[in-house]
Amino acid sequence: MKSARIFFFILAAFLADMKLSVLGFRPDLISFLVYWFGYSHSAQGGMLFGAALGTAEDSLNMGLIGPGMLSRAVIGFLASFLSKGFFRWTPLLGFFSALLLTIAGGLLEFASNYVFGKAPEGLFREGIVLLLSQGLLNGVLGIFLRPVTDEP
Repeated sequence: MKSARIFFFILAAFLADMKLSVLGFRPDLISFLVYWFGYSHSAQGGMLFGAALGTAEDSLNMGLIGPGMLSRAVIGFLASFLSKGFFRWTPLLGFFSALLLTIAGGLLEFASNYVFGKAPEGLFREGIVLLLSQGLLNGVLGIFLRPVTDEP
């Protein structure tokens, strides 16, 4: 049942990323989904989940396969360390970690496309504004992310 729910969220995130526009900007719900999975699972699980979703996203975009896979795997890997004891969860941590990991993943994807493929168009104007808007949207969603506890 839990895997069917995760599959539904993956499908909804892909559809929303393709069709939804918030104030003229395309959201990056795939990055938030990878952030959530990495946050609630192990580093290996978050990295594998991110790599799988990044590969699917790269193949749907019909571009170079690899930049999305790399950036999503890094997001899933780094998100797993946020729930491991050093940081105490607060809504502010959820906001800033989702914001920063989304922006870092986007910059890594832009850099990979620039080095291994063709240079992205409008990197400094539209690209930075797009990354900031996607990061802010995921940051707002990160406020509502709660760690799973075994306490009643």
